[in-house]
Amino acid sequence: MKRFICIIALMLSLSLSLSFCIHAQQTVSRICDVVYDHRDGLAFVFDVIKPEKQNGAAILYILSGGWVSRAASTMSNESFSQFTDKGYAVFIITHCSQPRYNVPEIITQIQRAIRFIRFNAGKYGIDPNKFGVSGHSAGAHLSISAAVFGKDAIQEQKYREIHSIPADQKVDPIELVSGKVQVVACFYPPTNFVNYIDRDTNWFDFPTVRNVSANGSFVATPDSTREFQNEALRAISPYFFISECTPPICIIHGTADELVPFSQSVSFIAKLMEYNIPYLFVPREAKGHGWQPDSTDHDALGKWFDKYLLDK
Repeated sequence: MKRFICIIALMLSLSLSLSFCIHAQQTVSRICDVVYDHRDGLAFVFDVIKPEKQNGAAILYILSGGWVSRAASTMSNESFSQFTDKGYAVFIITHCSQPRYNVPEIITQIQRAIRFIRFNAGKYGIDPNKFGVSGHSAGAHLSISAAVFGKDAIQEQKYREIHSIPADQKVDPIELVSGKVQVVACFYPPTNFVNYIDRDTNWFDFPTVRNVSANGSFVATPDSTREFQNEALRAISPYFFISECTPPICIIHGTADELVPFSQSVSFIAKLMEYNIPYLFVPREAKGHGWQPDSTDHDALGKWFDKYLLDK
């Protein structure tokens, strides 16, 4: 009899667990190809994945590898279920790509995407003050760049003065909105192109990355003077622009990464510590550049975003 009761209890427990899992998987809707920018006659877009029950926060995922983007449709809804199941709206951002556009131009376009989403926050059911950003590799660099280069909202008159816009010309209201984010969680980001491997080795000394160096995607080229190289590389290196205003940052990085040296994240985290910026560093032992995210990664990202976007 006792054995029978135990079996029934176990079956009931499994049934409840299964019921909970089913309940936790939210139904989502997807809005595709929302145009947020136009450049050279081209339209740039993002997709929005909205859970049925939203928590008000947003995760902006920057779809980038080697500063080359691709269609958001290549990312499935299931790829972001760890966020949507909790109620996060997810924005998959496609950006202009090198070699047609250089890295500084890509950074400014990510700012445009953030402003556009914030300007239309009400339409997507999100709080404009609860933006998290994420990405892998180049997408991670752009995520951290969004954190350190993000601009505050600006008054129209000041914007006109800075950009020499006459009174009779209309100003795009989206350009007046803040481009800041509240938190970052990303994978293996390059953060310092001036000292890419060590203090004496910059981006152009690293043969593995020549495919995005020689064409001017980084403004300078391998044939540029050292001084000009370092000047151009410094301007796009988040490491040099950390301040007291930098938002909390989580970095996950493999110790065996041969494309983006592990030391990039080590030194960046040390810099965050100098400014007392909240951080989470998750070294993944023996991992190289790029791996299928597992429970360790999901847990770190989930808790980090929940802490700073949901106050959990």
